[in-house]
Amino acid sequence: MKKKKQEKTKKNDFGAEISKILPSIMREFTKIQRNVFLKIRLTISQIVILEFLAEQGACRMNELAKALNSTMSAVTAIVDKMITLKLVKRERSNKDRRVVKVILLDKGKKMAKRVRDGRRNCANELFAKLTKKDKDEYIRILKKVYNNLGVRDETY
Repeated sequence: MKKKKQEKTKKNDFGAEISKILPSIMREFTKIQRNVFLKIRLTISQIVILEFLAEQGACRMNELAKALNSTMSAVTAIVDKMITLKLVKRERSNKDRRVVKVILLDKGKKMAKRVRDGRRNCANELFAKLTKKDKDEYIRILKKVYNNLGVRDETY
């Protein structure tokens, strides 16, 4: 009798269910995305920088380091490689020569679009069997959760 009660409690424990299901979903989503990113031939860090620049526009190296939660030297190495690939360029400020911004080039913009399209296709594939109503509800809940995080000024 005690075992049945424990099993019932586990099934009704939201935190336990989420912590069990969410990592599996993220693993599968990552597997699907990995296939897309292998075709693009960029590292995850390069993809994060592409997406960040596409969303934010030109920015300083320290902003990229913060976005990647990485060191300036690591971001410098990544950006150097991206410059070689002709995805971005560095540009010094006319007002203050110490200020260097990283700017997305046309090739980088196209690659960022491919990444966005790839992510969108992965999400559509992952959630293909859900109804429109279920998808809308899922998005509504995710937005609430995101807003509760207080991570950014941006709200959904």
